[in-house]
Amino acid sequence: MGQYYPQPGPPIYPPEQAPEGGYYEEGDYEYYDDEYDDNGSGNSMLQTGLAFFTGGCLVFLCMSFCGLMLAILWIIDPGGSGLGATPIPGSDIGLSFEDPAFPDESVVNEQGLQLTILDVNRNAALETVPPVAGRENIIVTIELVNLGEDEVSFNERIFFLLNDFDQYPITPGAITGALGRGSLPPGDGLEGRLVFEVIEGELNLILLWEVGQDAQPRYIYLQ
Repeated sequence: MGQYYPQPGPPIYPPEQAPEGGYYEEGDYEYYDDEYDDNGSGNSMLQTGLAFFTGGCLVFLCMSFCGLMLAILWIIDPGGSGLGATPIPGSDIGLSFEDPAFPDESVVNEQGLQLTILDVNRNAALETVPPVAGRENIIVTIELVNLGEDEVSFNERIFFLLNDFDQYPITPGAITGALGRGSLPPGDGLEGRLVFEVIEGELNLILLWEVGQDAQPRYIYLQ
């Protein structure tokens, strides 16, 4: 018959021989600190509130900045052209000698004055201009229309004919119905004739409209 031997327990040492780690402990214990949990939850709520407040402030500052910029742009340009407004048809063509408008195209200057060539008469005979060998008179009939909101002045002396080699000024007062000078109220228009004396048979002529110091010249092929 066998004998029952109980399982040996942990060794018991005298106090002077106890191991450095202390006595054996049967398990690990977790401690739950109510006070720590309350503080952590409070800190989390405080941080969340600060994050929302900071984000709201940033959104408000961005919206305020955008509103301020729009107000400044409106003060600088009440018409809204700086905000992508559609330009008047014809205002973006004929802006250089290298890229003039075609004869059937109308050009518009910065004052809203529209110019269209209606007719070109070469080798014209004029009673007021004696014929000169090797030269010819050209009559250019144009139309001016004020598309703007203010009265605009005009003057026939700011028109020239030119090509790669020469520039010809107008011959003022050479014909009845000459453009002359004056002003156009908003919505009004008129026709006028311009006379130029050029070398006979001159080719590739362009009508130059020297609009003025505050505007860019316009160029239109004569024919």
